[in-house]
Amino acid sequence: PRFFLDGGRHSPPGAGARGGQRPPGGARAPPPHGTGCSSNFDRGEMKINDTRTGAASAALGVTILIHVQSFPAMPGQKVGPAMFPGLLAVGLLICAAGVILRGLKTLKSEGWLTWPEWIRQRRIAAGFVLIPVVLVVYAAVSERLGFLPTAVAFLYSLCWTFGVRPRTAVAVAIGGSLGIHYIFYKLLKVPLPWGILTSFAW
Repeated sequence: PRFFLDGGRHSPPGAGARGGQRPPGGARAPPPHGTGCSSNFDRGEMKINDTRTGAASAALGVTILIHVQSFPAMPGQKVGPAMFPGLLAVGLLICAAGVILRGLKTLKSEGWLTWPEWIRQRRIAAGFVLIPVVLVVYAAVSERLGFLPTAVAFLYSLCWTFGVRPRTAVAVAIGGSLGIHYIFYKLLKVPLPWGILTSFAW
């Protein structure tokens, strides 16, 4: 029988399986649940199949090749300004082909897109969608409403969506908006719109 030393003492067979040690016979003890290798979905990561990323890279390479054809030629030289970006585009196409082939091999097991676990949680998913929506709406209404009212409303909406208490959300929205306004308007001299608060502009 094989014995393992534990603090200078002989341990009985099988004791090495605890604490991640190798048990007798050379077999490795299975890792605890949740600590071994897991899928991207279990780790909360979003996985896009390599076929799509490879196709996007190939499209970029083709676009570069088409664009460099319009570069002017150097008089009296065979090598012009289009050579270096053209070589980069060819290398990009070669790499894209390899990525696409690898993606096709894993397409059946991984699918086109693997969603993360947090996408099932409504509050987090709503916050994920709300952030770009806020940016688009701000660009549309900030000139009319002004920076401060728009920023207060949007910061409060974001805080509330992420589960912040109402009192804390109000304090963060007002304090954060005033702080951002002071930094950009006073210190950096960025002309932020006043909108409905034009009569109170300082």
